[in-house]
Amino acid sequence: MKRLLHIIASPREDESRTLQVAEAFLEAFVETHPEWVIDELDLGKEDLPSMNAKQVGGKYVLLSGKDLYGRLKENWIEIVQHIDRFKTADLYLISTPMWNFSIPYMLKHYIDLIVQPRYLFRYVDKGKAVGLLQDKKMVVAATRGGQYAGGSKDLDFQEPYLRTIFGFIGISDIEFIKAEPMDMGVEIQKQKLEEAKTAAAELARRIDA
Repeated sequence: MKRLLHIIASPREDESRTLQVAEAFLEAFVETHPEWVIDELDLGKEDLPSMNAKQVGGKYVLLSGKDLYGRLKENWIEIVQHIDRFKTADLYLISTPMWNFSIPYMLKHYIDLIVQPRYLFRYVDKGKAVGLLQDKKMVVAATRGGQYAGGSKDLDFQEPYLRTIFGFIGISDIEFIKAEPMDMGVEIQKQKLEEAKTAAAELARRIDA
């Protein structure tokens, strides 16, 4: 049975405009892909393990080409569980607002946990990195307070970062559904939100998953 992993990086719950876009996608997706399981990971509620001094040593063991051992292996149990949950999904939906031109801290925390050598990428000849998640798709439902097309495009560190980090681990088929601007008046907010929800539903119906 195939599984869509919905990663939520908006802490506003029912008031979240980002989640309105995501829900429009999911509603249409479930209608057209009824056999799929929807796995929800709410980063605002999840108690993610820290990448502190005890855990970070494991990263350097893995980078050296060795397996985790002893206490390091024990300290990485939760991290590996999150990695496995991510890499075994068949399709990804990330719901994220733009915060300070980029992504919320809880999403960055999650990415820093799961993007680990020998799990999601590996180094080959001459230090070249190869992503280990190939032929998978991702959809990003993103809301932004301002308008970042045109002259303000240089301020958008959200889309370029997400494309770069997930492309690094092999996920290059990424589609963005962007609702913007959200903070420039009620009427334009309603219009752009509805446009994004329509685009999300259309994408869910045509996505070849």
